Amino acid sequence: MNIRFIPVPFAEIADALRSDIVGLASPIDSFLEEHILTSRHYRIEIDRAAAGRCAIHGESLITQFALDAAYRRYGQTAFQGVRRLESVQAAFVPTCDEIFLSHAIDDHRQIDRQAYFFQALPNTPAPGSDVSIRQAGPDDLPTIRAGSGSFFDTLETNLESGKLYITERAETCVGFGIVDRSTLYTDVASIGMYTVEWARHTGMGTATIRALIAECRRGGLRPVAGCWNYNHRSKQTLEAAGMFSHTRLLRISY
Repeated sequence: MNIRFIPVPFAEIADALRSDIVGLASPIDSFLEEHILTSRHYRIEIDRAAAGRCAIHGESLITQFALDAAYRRYGQTAFQGVRRLESVQAAFVPTCDEIFLSHAIDDHRQIDRQAYFFQALPNTPAPGSDVSIRQAGPDDLPTIRAGSGSFFDTLETNLESGKLYITERAETCVGFGIVDRSTLYTDVASIGMYTVEWARHTGMGTATIRALIAECRRGGLRPVAGCWNYNHRSKQTLEAAGMFSHTRLLRISY
């Protein structure tokens, strides 16, 4: 048996990779999606036949591994080959990806919980009647910058693309939200929020998340969210807003 790893542009394996991701038991969030999209992609060939795909981010982090059904019996051997690519030291693995997870934990040195991935309950409560969100415009840039610090990456780009929202109570800005549509899914968007400092511990974070969930659903999108494993307050806010997590992102080191 001969296994080869052929570097390919993303466009060459995009459809197959999307099928892999969409077929997972739970959706992933924009953090992991961005790592996958900005990875170096490989086509896995077994005895010169296309057998699967893998991806390496920053030369050291495996972000994707999939084998077509007919070749899964070669999974352990193939994954050992992936670990020899570039300078691999670890893997980002969502627990909803059974095939990737099963092979990634073989011969591991350490497993760390990286993040929670959240989904919304079917009947998420609405935000309070005194709280509303609106899509941010160019004139809101100074307000967002002053109120959110460095929370939003590429602030101007996100604003121009219509991803950012302003949370208001009594016509006063109390926080900010983001709706980041997925590239890999057609019906998923990642949401997140930031509450201005003086309005914290007043329920504004929970209200913002609830309003963002409603905004996604009006657009036919499934809202998902992620938070770092150590960010207990963010986790509590998402749960209070009616979201739940039964998926974790793991960092598995070798």
